[in-house]
Amino acid sequence: METLLQDIRYALRTLAKSPGFTLVAVLALALGIGANSAVFSVVNGVLLKPPPFSAPDRLVHLWGNFQKMDLKDISVSVPEYRDYRELPRAFASVAAYDINDVTLTGGDTPERLSVTSATASFFPTLGVTLARGRAFTEDEETPGKERVLVLTDKAWRTRFAEDEGVLGRELQLDGNTYTVVGVLPPGVEYPAGTDVYAPLALTPDQTVEERRGRRFLDVIARLKPGMTLESARADMARVASEMEAQHEKNYKGAGWAISVKSLEDEVVGDVRGTLWLLLGAVGFVLLVACSSVANLLLARAAARGREVSIRAALGAGRRRLVAQFLTESLVLALAGGVLGLLMALWGTDVLLAVVGDGLPRATEVRLDVPSVLFTAGVSLFTGVLFGLVPALQASRADLNTALREGTRGTDGKKAGRLRSGLVVAQVALALVLLVGAGLFAKSLLALSEVEAGFTPEGVLTGRVALPQAAYADTARRASFMRDLLTRIQALPGVESVGATNMLPLGGRTDNSFDIEGRTKAPDEFWPAVETRYASADYLLALKVRLLQGRMLQETDGPDAPGAVVINKTFANLYWPQGNALGQRLKLHRQDSRWSTVVGIVDDLREWGLDNPSRPAAYYAAAQFPLYNLNLVVRSASGNPESLRTAIEAEVRALDGNLPLFSVAPMARLVDESIGSRRLSAMLMGLFAGTALLLAALGISGVIGYSVAQRTREMGIRMALGAARRDVLALVLGQGLKLAGLGVAVGLVLSLGLAQLLGALLYGVTAYDPWTFVGVAALLCGVAMFATWLPARRATRVDPIIALKAE
Repeated sequence: METLLQDIRYALRTLAKSPGFTLVAVLALALGIGANSAVFSVVNGVLLKPPPFSAPDRLVHLWGNFQKMDLKDISVSVPEYRDYRELPRAFASVAAYDINDVTLTGGDTPERLSVTSATASFFPTLGVTLARGRAFTEDEETPGKERVLVLTDKAWRTRFAEDEGVLGRELQLDGNTYTVVGVLPPGVEYPAGTDVYAPLALTPDQTVEERRGRRFLDVIARLKPGMTLESARADMARVASEMEAQHEKNYKGAGWAISVKSLEDEVVGDVRGTLWLLLGAVGFVLLVACSSVANLLLARAAARGREVSIRAALGAGRRRLVAQFLTESLVLALAGGVLGLLMALWGTDVLLAVVGDGLPRATEVRLDVPSVLFTAGVSLFTGVLFGLVPALQASRADLNTALREGTRGTDGKKAGRLRSGLVVAQVALALVLLVGAGLFAKSLLALSEVEAGFTPEGVLTGRVALPQAAYADTARRASFMRDLLTRIQALPGVESVGATNMLPLGGRTDNSFDIEGRTKAPDEFWPAVETRYASADYLLALKVRLLQGRMLQETDGPDAPGAVVINKTFANLYWPQGNALGQRLKLHRQDSRWSTVVGIVDDLREWGLDNPSRPAAYYAAAQFPLYNLNLVVRSASGNPESLRTAIEAEVRALDGNLPLFSVAPMARLVDESIGSRRLSAMLMGLFAGTALLLAALGISGVIGYSVAQRTREMGIRMALGAARRDVLALVLGQGLKLAGLGVAVGLVLSLGLAQLLGALLYGVTAYDPWTFVGVAALLCGVAMFATWLPARRATRVDPIIALKAE
C-alpha cells in the first residue's frame, strides 16, 4: 500500500509538471468516457433494466392477424379474448385491457386523464403488488360495479400531491363517481402514459358471438413455467386453427393467425437496434480517445528515456517501472472519468430533452448507481488499455544509449511503428463513424423531403374527448362538433378548421370493406383501407390537394346520402381506368352504410413519413359522429400557438367540463415523427466529429513528433540543397500515407457496418457510393491539413541551427 501511495504521489507531481499534456489527455478521455456513460444510461434505462413486473421475460402480448388483408397486429374482440383465455395451454393467466381518455372534474379546471380499463386478471398477470390498497376483483367487472380506480404512482404524486388519505377518495370521471381503492408502486405504468386504471366491465351486448368482429381489446398473458416463447407460438397456431374451424365466416381463407410477442420487446418498440448501434458507435469514440492518449504517452515516454534509464541504473526493475507508468495512466483515466461523469450528467439531460416523448421508458433513464459503476469500470479499463503498451515500451530502456544521448529523447523504430499503427487505427475508426453518420444524415434528409401530402406549417392541433355517458346520443355528438367548429372558425386569425378521429402520421385505423357491384372470389381478399372520419373543412385546413370531384361539405350531414373521399392510391388500385367517382363503398362495421365516392385527393402519409402511402378513405364525420375530436386549426397569421387560449375558451363555452388537451403545432408533430431518426443522425454525427478531431490531433501529433526527432535530418537535407517544397512534400507524404492506410482499413470495416444499418435507413442504400467516397475524401483532406501544420514547421528549420543543436 505504501508503494502504491508513493506511485500515486509521484504520478501527480509528474503530471503537474506537464499541464498541457495532462489537460489534453484528460479532456480526450473525458469526451470518450462521458459519451459512453451518457449513452449507457439510456441503454440501461430502456433496454437493460427489467420492467417492474415479476419475471417480465414470461410476459407476452397477443395480436390477431388477417395476413391476406394486410391486417397485422390488430386488437381482439371480446369473443376472441374469451378464446385466448380458454383455449391455449401455454398460459398461466390472460388479461385484457382497453385505453381511453376521461375528464376529471371537481377541481378549478377540468383535467384529462388516460384510463386503462382492465380485467381483474391484469395486475396478477403482470405480477404487480400494489403499494397501497387493493386491485380489482372479478365481481367489479360487472357493469354498475366497476366504479373503482387504481392510481399510478406518477398520478398519485403529481395530481394528488402524495395524499396519504387518497384511498376511499371519490373522483368525478366523465360525470361518474369512482372510488380510489389502490395505488401502484413507482415505475409501474403499462401501457405507457396511463394515469388511472378501472375495471373492464363488459356489457352483454359486447360478449355475444355476433360481436366477434368488433375488435378493441389488447391482450397480455403470462407463460406457464417451462413454456418458451416458441412453444407458446406453436400453441397459439393451434388455437388459431381451431378458431378458424369453429367460425369459418369470420376467419376462413383470410390468413388468420395469432402472433405472440415478448412484452419487453413491445415496451421497447423499434429503438432496440438503434440504441445498441449508438452504444457501439460511442465505444469506437472511446477507442479513438484511448489511441490518442496512448500516442501521447508513447511520445512522453520517449522523451523521458533518460529518467527511466537513471531509475533502472539505480535498481528499479522492469515490473516496478511498468507499475509506475500504469499508475500515471490510471490517474489520468480516473481524472478523465470524473470529468466524463460530469459531462454525462449534462449529456443525459440533453439526450432526453432532444428525444422528448419519443423514447420508451424515458422516465427510467437516469445516471444511477449502475451508470456510475459503468463509468468507474470504463475509466479503469481505459487506464489499463491506453497505458499498458506505453508502460511496457518505456520500461525497455537501453541504459548506455539513453545516458549517452544526454537529455534528448530517443525513439526506436518499433515505437515509431506502434504510434503510426495507432494513428491508422484512429483514422479507420473515425471513417467507420463518419460513414455511419453520413448514411444516417442522408436517410434523414431523404425522409425530410418526403411529400407528406399536406402542409403542416401554420396549423395547431388539439384534442377534445366527449364522455360516452353524456354524449351517447349521436345527434348530440354531431351538434357539439358542428357548434365547436363554427365557433372556432369565427375566431379572429383563423383561416380554416376541421376535425378528425386521427391526425396524419398518427397510426393505422384499418377496416375491411366492400365495393358495390363487385364480388370477390372465395379466396380473394382486398387490403384493408385506412379509415378516417373528417369534418367538411378538415382536408382544406391541411391544404390537401383535390385531384377529382369535390371535398366533403357541410351538406354531407346525418340525413344526407353517405359521402366519402378517397386518396389517389385507393383510386388507382381498384379503379385503374379512372372511374372511381360515383362508386359506392361500405365498411365492415356495425354502423356502416353505403357511401358514394365524391372526390379523390392526393395521398397523405397517414401511418408515418417512412411508410408508403396506403389506400385511405375519408368519411363524413357528421355521418359517423365522433367521441374523440382531433382538431386542426389553420392560422391566417402563421402563428398557430397564439390561438390556443381562444380555442380553449370556446371548448369551455360549449361544455365547461371538457378540457382541450394534447395541444401542439402540426409542424412539431411531423418533426417528432422522425425524432428517433434525427437523434441517431445527430449522435452519430457528434461521435464521428469527435473521432475525426481526435484522429486529426493524432496525425498532427505523430508527424509533429517525427519532425522534432528528424530535425537534424531536415537540416542536413536543406544544407545539401533540398528546397522547402521538397521537405514539405516529404512530411505531407508521411501523413497522407498513414491516412491512406487508415482509410483503406476503415472502408473494409464500414462494409460490415453498412449491413447493420440497412434496416435503419430510409431512401438510401447501405452501400451508398457517394457517402463512402465523400467520407474518404473528407478524411484525407483533414489528414492533409493536420499534417500541413508540422510540415510547415519543418520547412522553417534553419540548417545551421539544426546541425549545431546536434
